[in-house]
Amino acid sequence: MSSARCVAQTKEIYDHLLEVPVSRDQLNHYRNVAEDARSELAATLVKFECAQSELRDLRSKLLSKEAFCQELKAEMENYKENNARKSSLLTSLRDRVQELEEESAALTASKIRTEITAHTAIKENQELKKKVAELDESFQKCLKEIEENKNQVSKNCRQHEEFLAQLGDCLDPDKKNEKASYEDLILKLRELCEENAFVKGQIVTLEETINVHEMEAKASRETIMRLVSEVNRAQEKAASCTKEKGKLNQDLLSAVETKEALEMEVRILQERLLAGQQVWDASKQELNLLKKRSCELEKSLEASVDAAAASRSQYFSFREKVAALLRGSWGTTGPKEDAIVERIREMTSQEESRKKMVSQLEARISELVEQLGNESGFHQKALQRAQKAENKLEVLQGQLTHLEGELVSGDVLRDNLNFEKQKLRTQKERLESKELHMSLLRQKIAQLEGEKQVRSALAVERDEASLTLRKLQKKVERLQKELSVCREANTELKAKLADTSELKIKTLEQTKAIEDLNKSRDKLEKMKEKAEKKLTSVKSELDTTEREAQEDKERAKNMIEVVTNEMKTLKKSLEEVERREKQLVDFREVISKMLGLNMTSLALPDYEIIRCLERLIHSHQHYFVTCACLQDVPPRGERHTQSHLKLLH
Repeated sequence: MSSARCVAQTKEIYDHLLEVPVSRDQLNHYRNVAEDARSELAATLVKFECAQSELRDLRSKLLSKEAFCQELKAEMENYKENNARKSSLLTSLRDRVQELEEESAALTASKIRTEITAHTAIKENQELKKKVAELDESFQKCLKEIEENKNQVSKNCRQHEEFLAQLGDCLDPDKKNEKASYEDLILKLRELCEENAFVKGQIVTLEETINVHEMEAKASRETIMRLVSEVNRAQEKAASCTKEKGKLNQDLLSAVETKEALEMEVRILQERLLAGQQVWDASKQELNLLKKRSCELEKSLEASVDAAAASRSQYFSFREKVAALLRGSWGTTGPKEDAIVERIREMTSQEESRKKMVSQLEARISELVEQLGNESGFHQKALQRAQKAENKLEVLQGQLTHLEGELVSGDVLRDNLNFEKQKLRTQKERLESKELHMSLLRQKIAQLEGEKQVRSALAVERDEASLTLRKLQKKVERLQKELSVCREANTELKAKLADTSELKIKTLEQTKAIEDLNKSRDKLEKMKEKAEKKLTSVKSELDTTEREAQEDKERAKNMIEVVTNEMKTLKKSLEEVERREKQLVDFREVISKMLGLNMTSLALPDYEIIRCLERLIHSHQHYFVTCACLQDVPPRGERHTQSHLKLLH
């Protein structure tokens, strides 16, 4: 509709111009003006094409910048996510490091306790060594007494043989070189039975005392067996403790495999350490009980030694009265040290398990330190990326300033285009007036047809110029919108730069925290090395104490075996002596009965029996003056009896 109106208006103008007369000068002027307008249109078209190419370049640059800004946004979001993750990891690692420090403090406390217990165990071992030395001394004394008893038994046997020989000589002086038969001596010495009965009563009392001592020895043996059973129970407890330690080791291996359940497992390990300490306290109590029982055994040993001394004194007094009686001996054994050795082994096994715990915790700490190192590397990479992003942002800011300058130049071009539009409008008006004049001259000049074609071409070009101007206006509006978007993106990038600066500060704080954690780790490693050195020294001391205790125990066992063998031999010799003593007592009773002596008297001396025998022999040899011989004994006989008594004693 608008084009039709324009065509109608132009026709009216042309008709009006055709009616107006036109000269040649005006036509030439119009031609010059048209040529000038054509040249200006060509220049404007070239400028317009340049502006279009620049706008295309700006569009491509803006698109690339938008893509780059989106990439930067994505990277910033990734940085934020990584920073949040790393901050959470750092908090968790700090918590874990605090827990590990607490665990290390607990371990140091437990190590100090173990050192204290080791020192106490060493002191106790030294005390036990002293006790073992005292027991060795007492054992050597017992051995000396046993040797003395053996010598006395041999002396008594010799005296018994001499006594029999003297009795044979006294009873049968004709048969001095021949041995007298017991039947002859029994027939001649029946009167000795009464005195022998009295001696038997005393021997029965001594046997009762010996039985009492044997009952006491049995009671001490039963107590020793009870101690052995308690030691076996302690060994069973130690085996159960070793089983529990195996379970603890399995739990530790599962804890290494499962990193997520580390905190719960550490608590479980702490509880188990407390249980181990309780077991350790229980073992200490058991050691104290064993010490008390050993003290009781020592007291019982002292009581038995005192009783044995009393019995020895009684036996010596009786031997002074009765020449053929012998003295018994009694031996005791010292307490065993199996419980102490087992407890020391338990201590060493517990120290080994704690060393394993410490080594596993050290491996865990090293893994955490490696994770911290990796995270610090990631932080450094993130810082490098942030620096690169800052450099890119600076480049983008420079590009934005350049684009703003280009937009300013675009504004200038737009002003120039507006100015050219105004020129075109004025030229339009002029052309319209000229066309009117040319239309007036159309009827008169046939040559103006070409100019009409030129005018039509100019009209087409004018329409195209108007369309291009509209397009340029739209493009300028789009560019303004894009500028506003770029400014908003610039503000967002500035905010992100502020966030990156905050992230830098946080990363610096994290690096400081990591350095502090490394320092604490170095301190923990130093503490661990010191604890390991102390543990090795304690282990060496415990090994030496174990070896010494085992050697002392073996020595005590060997000494006990020797004492038991000697006791058996002494018992056999005592039985033989008792048998001979019984024979002698029976022989004496028979002789005393035959002589008609009083056996009911308390102590019938041997010299009276010998005197009676000498009288009988003397009366038998001479057959006369029997009463005088029985009443009056010559002094030589008394001297002879005194010499016999000396020999008997």
